Amino acid sequence: MNDETKANLLNPDTWMRLLYMILFALLLVLARLVILAVAVLQFVFVLVTAKPNTSLLELGQGVSKWALQAFLFLTYNSDEKPYPFTDWPETQVIEPQEPGRSREDVKPTTTSVSSSEDVPSFITPSEGEKDNPEDNPKA
Repeated sequence: MNDETKANLLNPDTWMRLLYMILFALLLVLARLVILAVAVLQFVFVLVTAKPNTSLLELGQGVSKWALQAFLFLTYNSDEKPYPFTDWPETQVIEPQEPGRSREDVKPTTTSVSSSEDVPSFITPSEGEKDNPEDNPKA
C-alpha cells in the first residue's frame, strides 16, 4: 500500500463525512415520509376547500429543498452539510393555480396591429372590438 492511500484511509475528515452521510441518508427516509404526508394532506385540503394550504406548500417546498441539499452532500457535489448544520432552506410560495386549470388553459394576451401603425399592441381587445369583425382583421 502506498503512502497516499494509507493517508487517505487514515484521514479522520473522511470518516466523519461517512458518519454525516449515514445520518443524512436516514433523515432522507424521514423526509420522504413527510413529503408523502404533505402530498396526501394537500390533496384532501384541495378536495375540501378547492385551494391548496399555504402552510403545507411552504413545508413541502422546504423539505424538498432540504432533500436536494442532502442529496448534493451525499453525492459529493457539495461539502456544505444541510440543516441542522446550516439554516433551513428559504421557501418562496408561488401563487397556486385554480384547480382544474392547467397552464395551457390560460389564454395568452393577443397582439393586434392597427392599420395605421406597424407596432403591435399587447392590449387585449375590448368587448366592442370582439363583436365587430370588420374592425378586427384576424377574426
